[in-house]
Amino acid sequence: MTQSHRRRLLSRLWLVAVLAWSCVRIAAVHFWLSNYGLNSVVFAVIELSSASIYGTCSARLVIAIIDRQHKLALKWGMIAAAMYLAPDVYVLSAGNALPVTAYVAIALLFVLTLLQLAWQLRGRLLARQ
Repeated sequence: MTQSHRRRLLSRLWLVAVLAWSCVRIAAVHFWLSNYGLNSVVFAVIELSSASIYGTCSARLVIAIIDRQHKLALKWGMIAAAMYLAPDVYVLSAGNALPVTAYVAIALLFVLTLLQLAWQLRGRLLARQ
């Protein structure tokens, strides 16, 4: 398997994982937060569209870092960060009197995702050496 083929395969698998996680988030918002003024359909549209872009850009970010293309990595990183935050911004702005657990869950998911991305990046950088 060539390096470019492997990268495409891993990028696609990452995108599938991101979209699968989005489905879990959509179900969680529908189940737990729809009573707080959140429209589940609007959230689903925002979540799925931003997740598609986030998954693609975060994979390209990792590849750019591995290839030491720092300007390109900054571009993909900024886009990925904005797309990662978009659904949560909707939840925080559209929700009416959300329970404290919602804020804690959003913060926890943010931190866990950053840790997962750092772990993935570390693994790919170590594999390159």
